[in-house]
Amino acid sequence: MVAGGGASVIDADTVGDLGYASELGNYAEYSGAPNEEEVLQYARLVIDCATADPDGRKRALLIGGGIANFTDVAAIFNCIIRTLRKKETRLKSSRMHIYVRRGGPNYQNGLARMRALGEELGVPLEVYGPEATMTGICKRAIDCIMLPDA
Repeated sequence: MVAGGGASVIDADTVGDLGYASELGNYAEYSGAPNEEEVLQYARLVIDCATADPDGRKRALLIGGGIANFTDVAAIFNCIIRTLRKKETRLKSSRMHIYVRRGGPNYQNGLARMRALGEELGVPLEVYGPEATMTGICKRAIDCIMLPDA
């Protein structure tokens, strides 16, 4: 569930370069300051697809991406947080691990809300700001789902 011009390309290319293109489940992004209803519909669709047919394997969901120029990150994350709360059971049953990265207007507030959500839901959720690279975060997500449980 990536955002920002070209974020999906960077993520997909990184996953492919690391040899796991077949593991990609979504190749789309939201950007351009979408309205609340658009974000809610997009988040519901992506999360429903990402959590469909649990098979016991861990899964990873990337949220965020590039550094926004004018999109209020906290406002967008509020919509995604609402959806994640509603989908808590599905997230847990599909063994979802969530990775969040974003920068831009009001991003500190948005990232703080995401961190709090991870604690609230008890779902593994890692949060990064613009200091982290998406290529590095993609690698962490792949390692998470591909390495056996300890």
